[in-house]
Amino acid sequence: GCHTRHEFKPSEARKRETCGICHMGVDHAEWEFWNNSYHGKIYAMEGDQWDWDQKMNPKNYRAPTCAYCHMGEDGNHNTQNMQTVYNHMGMFQVNRGAPRYKAKRDAWIKKCQGCHSPRFAAEQLYAMDEQINISFTKWREAVAILVGLYLEGLFDPMPADLAPDWTGGHTMNLLPGGAPRFYNVSKIERLAVEMIVYQVTAVYKAAAHFSIDDVSYNAGAFPMDRQLIEIKDEASKLRRISTLEKEVGIEHVAYDFWKHGEY
Repeated sequence: GCHTRHEFKPSEARKRETCGICHMGVDHAEWEFWNNSYHGKIYAMEGDQWDWDQKMNPKNYRAPTCAYCHMGEDGNHNTQNMQTVYNHMGMFQVNRGAPRYKAKRDAWIKKCQGCHSPRFAAEQLYAMDEQINISFTKWREAVAILVGLYLEGLFDPMPADLAPDWTGGHTMNLLPGGAPRFYNVSKIERLAVEMIVYQVTAVYKAAAHFSIDDVSYNAGAFPMDRQLIEIKDEASKLRRISTLEKEVGIEHVAYDFWKHGEY
């Protein structure tokens, strides 16, 4: 938690390390992305010289940590007061610059004004919007490939041939009513789940924390490009195998080991 072993020190909660216990890892790497930003680098170079008993405001700290942006000077512990529009950890596309979300966008610009001009802050957030839009263009291409294969019955195995998901159902995990999961699914479904959970969310979170390398080369766009190639390659193989099986009169039946799953 934010205050370990019941010490309840504000100075502890103000440091980046306390947030890294939860907000890290391949599916929500906020801690790593912030560390790779200019904010994180300034902290790494100077943080041991800062007086962490001072309140979180630009007069006392040259770069913001997690608490400054998500909690603020007033000590409000509801971190959701300062978040972008809720979108299931970045897995749903949302137009954060839309008029209906203007209050949230303005709140972030105001937060950034502690150190930056409002124009600079607005431009950074607009850049984030554009990076997210590009990532979802790639995601929609991947989903179209999967849905096409599913409708043609070309998954190996098809959802009906799998062990039930945690709801007890057999709906394809990327369709409404499905339960997205990593275990006991066809290879192409697993590739798609990794793409949305790991790379699409990485673009959003890296952009939101201003980690340029993670948006592109390290965690987001470039790995996503590779993942889309893998999905296309698997789709090509499934279609070719299906064509060959039809030519020689083979009717493939899913193997029984697919019936054994986590639930």
